[in-house]
Amino acid sequence: MKGVNPVVKLMALVMGAVMVFLIDSVWLLLCFVLILLVFKVVYDIKGRFGRSILALVVAIFLAQVIFVPEGAVLLDVRLFDITKGAVENGFLISGRFFSLISMSWIFVGTTSPRDLSSGLANVGVPYRFSFLLILAMRFAPIFQFELSNVQQAQRIRGLKVGKDLKGLIRSVRYTTMPLLYSAMSKVNTLASSMEGRAFGMYRKKTFLHPVRFTKWDALLTMSLIIFSVEIYLLNRLL
Repeated sequence: MKGVNPVVKLMALVMGAVMVFLIDSVWLLLCFVLILLVFKVVYDIKGRFGRSILALVVAIFLAQVIFVPEGAVLLDVRLFDITKGAVENGFLISGRFFSLISMSWIFVGTTSPRDLSSGLANVGVPYRFSFLLILAMRFAPIFQFELSNVQQAQRIRGLKVGKDLKGLIRSVRYTTMPLLYSAMSKVNTLASSMEGRAFGMYRKKTFLHPVRFTKWDALLTMSLIIFSVEIYLLNRLL
């Protein structure tokens, strides 16, 4: 997605998030998920679908199938009945969750925080507010790296945590404080750096490589709106 304005990507992310909640057709949502997977493969997004994400998707689907029976019975099991409505709701809710995760990965993997900040400032968003979004994009992988370092240090020191609920509680107990201390240290360093560079003194901020909103970006935005409306109308027909 090189050459596409980051603001357009952000609009596509927001419209896609709204769209997946409006779609109530299983087949249409499945097609939407397949399109997202094609985008992820084509643009070689670095994020991967870890076991925890896939396990959560499966858990959401099973929870709907087991605890929210609706419609005709498809399969009679000893403890519960698998119904058509429950299966459809399971696909819809788990598909929506999977779509949101996929769209977020595609956005983060194809968008530079610097370009996003410049693009938002170009369309009139105060750079103080856009900087908050940039911090979230920059610090999320840093905190993930710090968490990995804390866990590795604990393994070296012989800390053993099980995979059951008790082990999860022990893991949270012994990793929260080191991670919080590391986060506060980085926040203090960032605050000192911002004060040293007089952040917020001027109403406008200049950029070395400004990102402009061109006519092609406007055309792409109109195409996204038309595509969203068509998907919504197709969903109403199905």
